[in-house]
Amino acid sequence: MTRVRADEPYRVDLPLDPLTLNERLFDIGLWLVERDIPHQARILMQPEHQRIRVSFPKPADAVAFRYRFGPLLN
Repeated sequence: MTRVRADEPYRVDLPLDPLTLNERLFDIGLWLVERDIPHQARILMQPEHQRIRVSFPKPADAVAFRYRFGPLLN
């Protein structure tokens, strides 16, 4: 987890795997809905850096997301 700008205070970077991208985004969407944070999180795909970046306003959500979906890359 990395602290960044005020509008995206906590972010988690995940590896971008084109073969499982749709399935992974679907799983992320379900997880966000289950935790009632779908409109608070920001998902950014960065193919040039081979990662998906998800930003959260609360550190607890970022930590839970990282434990569920994968390690921090940066």
